[in-house]
Amino acid sequence: MHLLNILVIIVAVLTVMAALALVLGSPKGEKPRSLWFLAAAIGAAIWGMSISVFLSLRNGEIQRTNAPYLVGGIYGGAILMDVALLGYISWKYKIGKIVTTLFGIAGVALFTVFAYDPSVLYSEIVLSNAGNSIAIDFGRGFYVAYALFFCTITPAFCAFLIHQIRHEKSKQTRKGLLFFLIGLSVAGFLSLIFDIILPPTRYDLIWVGPLTIGLVIIGFYYAILRFKMITLKASWLRVMSYVVVMGSALIVYLLIFHLIFSALFKIANPSFQVILLNFIMIAIVLLLTPAISEIFALTKSWVMTKQINIVYIVKKITALNRKQIDLREMAGFLAEHMHFDNVGFLVNGRFYGSDDFRMTATALEEIEKLRKPEKGIWQVVPKTREMQTAEISRVGVLTNTNGDVIGQMIIGKPLTKTSLSRQDLTEIEMIVNLMAVVVENGSRRS
Repeated sequence: MHLLNILVIIVAVLTVMAALALVLGSPKGEKPRSLWFLAAAIGAAIWGMSISVFLSLRNGEIQRTNAPYLVGGIYGGAILMDVALLGYISWKYKIGKIVTTLFGIAGVALFTVFAYDPSVLYSEIVLSNAGNSIAIDFGRGFYVAYALFFCTITPAFCAFLIHQIRHEKSKQTRKGLLFFLIGLSVAGFLSLIFDIILPPTRYDLIWVGPLTIGLVIIGFYYAILRFKMITLKASWLRVMSYVVVMGSALIVYLLIFHLIFSALFKIANPSFQVILLNFIMIAIVLLLTPAISEIFALTKSWVMTKQINIVYIVKKITALNRKQIDLREMAGFLAEHMHFDNVGFLVNGRFYGSDDFRMTATALEEIEKLRKPEKGIWQVVPKTREMQTAEISRVGVLTNTNGDVIGQMIIGKPLTKTSLSRQDLTEIEMIVNLMAVVVENGSRRS
């Protein structure tokens, strides 16, 4: 089976999973409305799977027998999806109920006529190595009616969606609905081209419609989660949502890979070995992601010398809470990444400094006797000869949860600045307070 057909089937499955999670995770009052969403997902799945299987048929007796049912699934699934999407968007309004009912009746009528006499749509089903298709019969008028149905229902649910966005009070919900509107507009336009206009001459491209619509439905489900439109309380629903979101991301990646591969090598379908290699490379990249992220953060902290990489430092300090602390090693780390010539800690009368940080016993005694500040963390450093020799710029107190002083953090001169900005001081205060927690926890363990 062609890779694109496989992707369409996977998207169909993920679409139904997303809709099920929405139904089961919705509040009680929203469940009836979310059932419309599930019906739309089922319609999209029938549409997409029927297309994928039909395009993959070979010219055999069994295939020729099943082909008409697949063609029925293609056009019946699309009708179900369109009507259900309209119901999901507009059913809360009185006029929406009327419009949905009218389109529902029209959709049932179209499919009933087709089911009774498939020749109203096509005169022949063509199964060949060159590509499967149907010979559309324009003389019976069914295809024109189907096209008009599609071209009127798409603007209808977009109009109701615009109305809902304009009257929605929640900013987060408006963002989610706006994403849905943009996605449906783009997918509807692509479906118009590849599933309505081109099929009489290029039937092999009808997979574009269900693939894009399926990704839009999954994308809207992601927006529902992202903008907190529903809350998933059950753990298995969260796992299902994770599978849906990650699976759709993988689909998008494979779709991009297929398009680039086909454009570069002029091959319609990558071999199994190429696809397998691609999955192996994905696995390797995922395994290396933590290391790559660490290297990137470390390099950024080294290169950006005029600002403190507070995120990286906080991450390291937080990790220290789970293992035995080495204050001397931590002092060296902070001096390197805060971009000071020296950093040290004075705890329980013992000094732990970075590699080249040396202080006399007199200087340490003076620092230990500094008064606790009435506000904030910074102590007043006297301009004595000992302090000037050690080039001390700041001394911050480390306090425990009771407010008692348990140590001091001694900071040397900045390497790339003559003075510290307000933002620098705020970030340094955050680091001092976190180190106080680390020292307190270390004292408890010891």
